[in-house]
Amino acid sequence: MSNLQGMFTTILNMSITTSYVAICVILVRILLRKAPKKFSYALWAVVLFRLVCPLSFSTAFSFLGLLNVNSQNNAGLLEYVPNDIGFIQTLAVQSGIGSLDSAVNTYLPQATPIASANPMQIWMDVLSLIWIAGIVVLLSYSVLSYIKIKRKLLTATLVKDNVYECDRIGTAFVCGFIHPKIYVPVGAKEADLSYILEHERTHIRRKDYLIKPFAFFALILHWFNPLMWLSFALMSRDMEMSCDESVLQKMSYDAKCGYSNSLLTLSVKSNGLFAANPLAFGESHVKARIKNVLNYKKPVFWVVIASVIVLIGAGIALLSNPQLGYSNLTLENVESMTLVSGLYDTKHSVIIDRTEWVEILDLINTAKRSKIAEEYRPTYGELYPIYNTLTVSTKDQGEAITYSLIIYHHKDWDIFHGEYEYKLALNFFPENGKSEIWGLPYNECYQMMEWIKEIHDRKQNNYTSNGEATDLNLNTGEIAKFVENNLNVIMSSPKTSSNPQDYINAHEKEYEYFFKYGGEEALQYMLSQFESGNAEGLRGQIMMQLCKELLGKRNNVTDESLSPQEWYDALSIRQEVMLPNYEYDGQDPIEEIVYDTEIEMESASNNRGGFIIAAPKVFGNYEEEDLLKVFVTTYSARYKLYGNTLSQEGGSIIPAAITYRKDDNGRYVLEKYEQARDGSEFGPSIREYCTLPVSGKEIKGLADKIFKHYTDYDDIRTLLYDNLYNHLKKNGITDATLTNSKGGIEFSMSDPKYKP
Repeated sequence: MSNLQGMFTTILNMSITTSYVAICVILVRILLRKAPKKFSYALWAVVLFRLVCPLSFSTAFSFLGLLNVNSQNNAGLLEYVPNDIGFIQTLAVQSGIGSLDSAVNTYLPQATPIASANPMQIWMDVLSLIWIAGIVVLLSYSVLSYIKIKRKLLTATLVKDNVYECDRIGTAFVCGFIHPKIYVPVGAKEADLSYILEHERTHIRRKDYLIKPFAFFALILHWFNPLMWLSFALMSRDMEMSCDESVLQKMSYDAKCGYSNSLLTLSVKSNGLFAANPLAFGESHVKARIKNVLNYKKPVFWVVIASVIVLIGAGIALLSNPQLGYSNLTLENVESMTLVSGLYDTKHSVIIDRTEWVEILDLINTAKRSKIAEEYRPTYGELYPIYNTLTVSTKDQGEAITYSLIIYHHKDWDIFHGEYEYKLALNFFPENGKSEIWGLPYNECYQMMEWIKEIHDRKQNNYTSNGEATDLNLNTGEIAKFVENNLNVIMSSPKTSSNPQDYINAHEKEYEYFFKYGGEEALQYMLSQFESGNAEGLRGQIMMQLCKELLGKRNNVTDESLSPQEWYDALSIRQEVMLPNYEYDGQDPIEEIVYDTEIEMESASNNRGGFIIAAPKVFGNYEEEDLLKVFVTTYSARYKLYGNTLSQEGGSIIPAAITYRKDDNGRYVLEKYEQARDGSEFGPSIREYCTLPVSGKEIKGLADKIFKHYTDYDDIRTLLYDNLYNHLKKNGITDATLTNSKGGIEFSMSDPKYKP
């Protein structure tokens, strides 16, 4: 079912793209109404290409660039409906029309964590079956109609060449694919016949007898789209009219009346057999064609030239996909580059030397990115404090622009399936203040993270070796000025409100600065203001809110009714209890190496402290020669313990294939670690790695098994809490509680079981 669903989603995305293109072709046809119909007919090749080919090239002149569409993976794919929509927790369709997206997304069924299957997955399976059923019905009808025609033609007799005469038909038409034949009714007038035969021979010379059936088969794939049926009808009309004009060009002006009479005489009845079957076609669209024939004039040179220009321009604009929003950062137009690193307790700001710009500029310029719509952008309240922010200031064509490269992870981390806790966004801030934000794929995020980590480590080592480690932080005078300036801005408006939250909402940017740049230094300064009694009124309320967020789980005060000073007097900052990562103590050797690997992989990307708990689900292990390949989905989470309060700092639920090589001592050594990729590549990446370790043969049914489990992973949620309980108990912790954002208890040592 997953393969069928993937095919249907691909066709659906192609159909949406083709709908935009078809609308444009219909409008361009209006511009070309005075031009020869062969130009209108040629335009439909663009629609046909879009119907059958999901890939295309990219140009800056693409019409689709006017739409807010998501160009996937820089591979020429346009995606409006995510290919893995059946596995997404928070569904969103991007058609490029904001109002339509909002209306559609409102009614999409959302995933329920405790459900056995995602409702959207069920709907997509049903729609896929309806789609394939429609294809079967239409194909069957077409084939049966064609067989019925061929039976009628069994009595046809050869006249000459490839022309046959039959007494069971009422019009002339072409039939056949390899050796097409022209069939005419018995008793047709010689005058009519000369015109019609030339018309049908023109169809054969232009290969229309192949083009039209191929277009119909493409239509069958998109049968659910009414705009494609309209396009097919208009294409058929343009085909016939262009063929008429081609015939008239070879005849005298006086031939128009005779040609029109022939069309009328041999026209297909409205309920005729051939009008309903595209595999053999005759004289259809007669009324419009007669009108076109009578009005036909041989085109003047300038009309032909203008039509060619319009055709080429429209063809390029409609065939091509929009270019991704690549940057054009160079050593010449970049003015400065600053890296701010840190979490709750520390924020360090360093200037990046110009000699180190080249690599990161190249990564930013070429990054594959997809624009994130306004309604789907994470607000700062949905994020944990940002760990790395790279700010690039540039002058691009005279305009001041700032690129802010932000690596973050989401509070509700398990809505991001198949990803690390890190997400990366590239903000674009032009001088006009209208910012844009793009999401970047994990592999490019990882490259940038590695660069940032290398720069950060080198800078920190340099400062430490020079004995100037304190220079990384703002000094006391600077932090005081920073806090006071931003507090004054926040308290400046709205003057009429007595609600502190209104002031915070009015100055979100300044409020966020405390977390981006202030960190622990800003927290300590504000706590000193409470200590000295300088935290009254609105100032105290805003500082209390800031301190609570900066402290996080270290805040021991739960009474929300306290005044700022009362809150400070009750505050006793919880200290972190340092614990090691989880260690597997079971007897299964496969599970043991999997646990070790998962903990090791998480530890490698964890430079923010805390301890890691892993809970893998093993779907199977396969050994060929000296290679062992294990297929798992692992629930990993990172925690910190402050006194008896647990804080969940991040986590992930990721399917993976882990390959080990047996060494000379019989021990398994990690050879390769393959994770499911995110976004539209989630499903295909799992199918890609569900193969045997040496032969590469597909393991039948394994990918579907992983997909099914991914929609209901309560077993590894339960295992995670079991492992967390055992780990805490092993390290002498008897009292620990984990609460969610609403204050509800998620886990406690007295009741450790996971409750769906």
